[in-house]
Amino acid sequence: MQDIRDLAVRPDHVPRAQVVDLDIYAPHAPGEDYFAAWLRWREATPHSLVWSPRHGGHWIALRGPDVLRVLSDHECFSVDAFGVPRAPAGQRPLGALIKDPPAHAPFRRFLNLGLSPRVVSGSEAAIRARAVALIDGLKPRGGCEVVRDFADVLPLSVFLDLVGLPLADREMLAEWTAETVRGANVGAREAAFQALADYLAPVLAARRGRGGDDMLSAIANLTVDGEPIATDEAVGAAIHLCMAGLDTVASLLVFVLAYLADHPDERRRLRADRARLGGAAAEFTRRYPIVVMSRRARRDLQLGGVWVREDDMVSAPTMLYNLDPDLFPEPLRFDPTRRAPQIATFGHGIHRCPGAILGRAELLITLEEWLARIPDFDIAARDELVTHGGIVASMPRLELRWAA
Repeated sequence: MQDIRDLAVRPDHVPRAQVVDLDIYAPHAPGEDYFAAWLRWREATPHSLVWSPRHGGHWIALRGPDVLRVLSDHECFSVDAFGVPRAPAGQRPLGALIKDPPAHAPFRRFLNLGLSPRVVSGSEAAIRARAVALIDGLKPRGGCEVVRDFADVLPLSVFLDLVGLPLADREMLAEWTAETVRGANVGAREAAFQALADYLAPVLAARRGRGGDDMLSAIANLTVDGEPIATDEAVGAAIHLCMAGLDTVASLLVFVLAYLADHPDERRRLRADRARLGGAAAEFTRRYPIVVMSRRARRDLQLGGVWVREDDMVSAPTMLYNLDPDLFPEPLRFDPTRRAPQIATFGHGIHRCPGAILGRAELLITLEEWLARIPDFDIAARDELVTHGGIVASMPRLELRWAA
């Protein structure tokens, strides 16, 4: 078999020794733990930056400090291409997701206000009520499929409240949003984007010129460079809002409940000492980083000891920061007493996910209410447990069971 370093078409500035056949959207072998696979790739090379011939060819940062720099240094790395392969020129607007400073400021401002600690704190009672209603509805059944029955339902229901959309549209919006982030088929992903756009455009038009205080009204009435926001920019910002508010936390909840199903001793400790729950939520957020972000180099620069050229794509898997053993000893071990002042699960810097505060609140409330109501549960269909990679990694199915 030929060496991948011979097969790869690589730019002249890429050292041959740093070419690896790593697919960032499928780093794990069949049956291999997704997160352990990232550590395997990290340990397989002495280089902190490698180049993959997949997805059009791109760099991958393998060490925590380099991952954080790519995510946070907006002067060197642009979000105008946030995934690989790079979207063609003229891609649809997606609000702050693909805008660098200073253009991103008005788009980011309404997100920061609409998902601020004050707003989330004011919504906690409603989030808790929804979580309790869902769990109480599941409890007598003796089991559930977590993705369909809980993880996709809670964040989306909360989101619909925040943006003033009808709960009856939940399943339809969940399907489209999941496809835009998790979908492997380019055509299906673009169709989902268009379906969201067609749904949101008349909603935004109806709210333009009116005084609503929800985030979709804020988008509809946004002023950009002294002018009312253009329709396509408004629709793109609304799609970004859907992506930011839904997918990451839904996937995170599934990984957390799968872990707890496999660790009854940890469940008992958390139930016996509720003061541990805050630390547990923070540690679960560190332990399950699920987003693979990419950036475009804005100029020639040095990273990881090599030259990255202008317009090179650089991927920064959040797993390789949160699970860096130099930063977090025994990184795969869950430790609710661990102190992690800085993690990358929701990104870092000015482009950090605006839904992070809301996501953490939803996770903590889930831990509090699920363990109080369904303290003992296990995995019912272990042979169906798989992790799909992508920009956002996910477990597409998790069957749990308990004594009804």
